[in-house]
Amino acid sequence: IKQESVRSYRGKSLHSAAQNIDAMRLRSLPLTKLPSVSRTRAAISRRAASSSTFTRRSAAKFASDFDHHAPGIARLNHGSFGATPAPVLAATEACRARWLAQPDEDYFSGALDADLQEATAAAADAIGAPAEETSLVENATVAAAIVFRRWCQLDGTVLLPANAYGGVKASALAAFGPQRVKEWPFPFPGTTHAHILDWLDQALKQHDPRYVIIDHVSSQPAVVCPVAEMVALCRRRGVAEVAVDGAHALGQVPINVDAIGADYFFSNLHKWAFAAPTATILHSLRGLRHVVPSWGAGDFAAECRWTGTRDYAAMRAVPAALAYLRDWRSLDGLATPEFNRVGLRRAVDELSAAWSVDAPYHEECLGSMGMVRLPAGLDLSRDVPGQPVGPDSVRSRLRDGLCGNQ
Repeated sequence: IKQESVRSYRGKSLHSAAQNIDAMRLRSLPLTKLPSVSRTRAAISRRAASSSTFTRRSAAKFASDFDHHAPGIARLNHGSFGATPAPVLAATEACRARWLAQPDEDYFSGALDADLQEATAAAADAIGAPAEETSLVENATVAAAIVFRRWCQLDGTVLLPANAYGGVKASALAAFGPQRVKEWPFPFPGTTHAHILDWLDQALKQHDPRYVIIDHVSSQPAVVCPVAEMVALCRRRGVAEVAVDGAHALGQVPINVDAIGADYFFSNLHKWAFAAPTATILHSLRGLRHVVPSWGAGDFAAECRWTGTRDYAAMRAVPAALAYLRDWRSLDGLATPEFNRVGLRRAVDELSAAWSVDAPYHEECLGSMGMVRLPAGLDLSRDVPGQPVGPDSVRSRLRDGLCGNQ
């Protein structure tokens, strides 16, 4: 099923897959005196990772739920496109068929709206949020654009990490212009939660932003960040509003928006939570407006439930996806987040040993995605971090090899 997503970088040149990573001039941080955060989770992962009983298979009840995947392909890129199991696909198709059979009835009877309210409530429960403070939107990029629409109407600097997702960064620059947007360099490699907090604090003191967006689980490099502590730090430094981009969080790490304490939190359900493309939960403590208001204009929740005629099937099937996330077990009885974390830990250890490389960050930063140093001597001159490249690149050769083409 959802296997770990092991991403690679060349430690020597500090490639982290952010397009402007070379401009960050990041220094390599020492891996000494690492903090003792997440010791229990780390110990569980170590024990399971070293156990000979770990099996990369679903329990018998779920064994055929991913048979629709293309054969001979190692599906590692769940951080982009997810992996929807057959029962959730069936629920999604049932919602779609219901609409196609009689859209007038589905719409004017209120059935569509009722299903979307139910789906929103289920997603809200998954992140510990009240349903009345949450909405479902198309994806994390849309969620970010909604938050940015509010910030566009307010004055002040907007701060985001230099390794922010490219689509979110582009959206911020389009919304605010380069003069309002400031970036803080993300400490990688040698990453620890303490280092992340230190570098963020330096940026807060330097730029004095009014608005900050941070990652819960960054994409490239793949790092689980200490978001609650980061939000608290922003509050102490006088930041007016904080948004957490949790695109990769739901299904990877536990989420409680009260504990996180941000003004806005959003997370995709179609990446690690088994939903069909696409559905994203957005929690807000402030007044927002959708970027595509329609008949529900003026009521944000209603705006999100109807942005015009489109396919709402994936959103309507969110309760089925979350039920699958809750129920799925591996052959060894592991739930999805732990199964992915253990599989990732094993893969990282195996690759690191085979290539004789050191860990790029502390174990507290591992979720269902991870980074591994590539062995020294590889020619990466044909590679562009995070982007499709030609057939002679290391990236393409790895991808082709995993797809069974070589």
